[in-house]
Amino acid sequence: MSLNRSSPELRWLRLLTSFTGSDFRWKEPPYEYVYDRNPFDVIAGTSSIREAFEQGSTIEEIEKTWAVPFDDFIKVRERYLLY
Repeated sequence: MSLNRSSPELRWLRLLTSFTGSDFRWKEPPYEYVYDRNPFDVIAGTSSIREAFEQGSTIEEIEKTWAVPFDDFIKVRERYLLY
């Protein structure tokens, strides 16, 4: 299995926000049992993706922020692969 930094989910989200324009809104809390955080942040595990979209960052800029953590993960992951 090959892993890469590309995120089709971000491309889908960018497409969705471009179609809805100024009508786009993030879902407001609560989300299930979480009342104090944006539901997208809960699902994504971070607010940085939502904030980057709100600031107009490109998908490539967002993915670049993952480069070092992603490469670190790949190194650790390799120790546990059986095949």
